[in-house]
Amino acid sequence: MIKADSLKMPEKLDGWKLEGPPQKITRETIFDYMDGGGELYLAYKFSQLLVYKYSDGHNNEILVEIYEMLHPDEAFGLLSLDWTGEPVVLNPELSKLPENPAAPNITALYGEGLLRARLDNLYLRVLAERESAGIKEVILQIGKSVAAQSRQPALPEILSFVQPDPEGRWRIKKDRTSYFHSHLLLNSLYYLSHENILHLSHDCEGLYTEWAEAVTDTRRTARLFLLRYPEASLSRQALSDFLQVYVSEKSPGGSDSENSEFKPEGLVQLEDGWLAWKLTGSCLALIFEAPGPEAVKEILNQIRWK
Repeated sequence: MIKADSLKMPEKLDGWKLEGPPQKITRETIFDYMDGGGELYLAYKFSQLLVYKYSDGHNNEILVEIYEMLHPDEAFGLLSLDWTGEPVVLNPELSKLPENPAAPNITALYGEGLLRARLDNLYLRVLAERESAGIKEVILQIGKSVAAQSRQPALPEILSFVQPDPEGRWRIKKDRTSYFHSHLLLNSLYYLSHENILHLSHDCEGLYTEWAEAVTDTRRTARLFLLRYPEASLSRQALSDFLQVYVSEKSPGGSDSENSEFKPEGLVQLEDGWLAWKLTGSCLALIFEAPGPEAVKEILNQIRWK
């Protein structure tokens, strides 16, 4: 793992000067630095944050935030929440990643004066106060300086569980794949309940993906959550409570519906489409808004349980 405070930042870049030592933010002080935004980083096993500032001497500023996470998976998770922007290469030696069938093969994104990147266990944000001529090049230089001190980024193992069939009727939308741990982030991707009905925690892993039917005259889609728990008893309890709470409320039969009874695998038609679930050991797959049982079957067939 890379320690954020071991990095050497360039003192000067094309008229921009580093302003003093970095501000250090810890888990205890993150809410003092960002009111309300700290929950996001704490949900991804945040360790510490170093904040640097560059100035051009004309009241223009570039803010550099280097988030040190406990594992490379967390840096991937933060980047995976938003795949929009222009893909950029910060370190050519680290850019030749193996093709990933479930997520974009991207380590850095730039757009409108903001660079976001995952560099081993570091998550980098470089933001200009205002976009001006040449500012992109300066921001990328800062990113390249940090990337030169990093290592090849790793991917969460749970991504390998999804093995899309390139010839299948249902295709994964890679730019909608996200990795997470907490129910707060799950709700930001697809709202289920204000309560943690799936019992998610830092010890759990979650993968969210969207799927589209590969037919030109249809826009049918479906959503998949793949959850991995520390042990099988926890995944079973999560599914049991999910069926009792969510399915009982959403199914046509209400709380007395037989669909809320515990079954390791099943599906039920709700107002917004078909809901399906499959429990295999410590892993739980949930499919929402599928147009029918055949779509459910094909998507589940593209999961390789481990």
